[in-house]
Amino acid sequence: MQNTIAAFEQPSNFIKTARNVDLYELITPKLFSPDDLLDMREQFARSGYIKLPSFLSEDALAVFREEMEQLELIASRKKFEMPGYQTPRKLSVAGGSMIKSYAPVLYSLYHHYALRSCVEQLTGRRIYSCTHPEEYMVANFLHNSGDTHGWHLDDPAYALIIFAESPKENGGGEVEFISNWLDICKRKQRQPDSNIQDLIAWAEENGMVDRHAHNSGDAYLLRADINLHRVCPLKRAGERRSVVNLAFQTTSVARYGLTANLLYGLPDIV
Repeated sequence: MQNTIAAFEQPSNFIKTARNVDLYELITPKLFSPDDLLDMREQFARSGYIKLPSFLSEDALAVFREEMEQLELIASRKKFEMPGYQTPRKLSVAGGSMIKSYAPVLYSLYHHYALRSCVEQLTGRRIYSCTHPEEYMVANFLHNSGDTHGWHLDDPAYALIIFAESPKENGGGEVEFISNWLDICKRKQRQPDSNIQDLIAWAEENGMVDRHAHNSGDAYLLRADINLHRVCPLKRAGERRSVVNLAFQTTSVARYGLTANLLYGLPDIV
């Protein structure tokens, strides 16, 4: 497959004015070649993951980072084990309602025609807005050694993750996932969200855990409802990982559990 150029490019008449510019107006769609698009769709159907290098242009990334920095100032710190999965959450977060209220430039991305068109091109199907008031768009900040977002499944099918900051090589913060986790659990007669540590160890022993690193400005698309995934712990002091996760459904109506409320919608859990 040829290298994918940025999914969003800078308009020719763009003049950088930091927070005076609307990120929605700054980015424009990038069309994939038919061959590249076919390859990426086949990869997504097979593994549920597509890496999108340089998803944002340098100028778009600068505005994106500034908005994220403002949002981090009011993000909520979390440190607990998620019930059911019994996997750690150690990070700072801002849910959809906070982003909408305090980061309108960032919020505008969720409804951007170019972004949604890109996701639909890659999945080969129509997408729908996530109906959960917090989970449709979240910001996650890992900024301490050991910070992690432990193993889990999402309720919405598609997660588009965009990187404002990323650790240096071997600094942790990579995404790990196990493709077709629901099928594995069905074959093993196990619950996909309960007492999973031994099954994860089995998947690791059998080479079924994929790991991918990303740079600032990159993105990736994940089939997050059927692929168990996590963010590896940060390894060094001073390393940072800040991302926005935009979630989309495969249908107009969907059911949601309590995990998003615990992480993004309720007071801190110590």
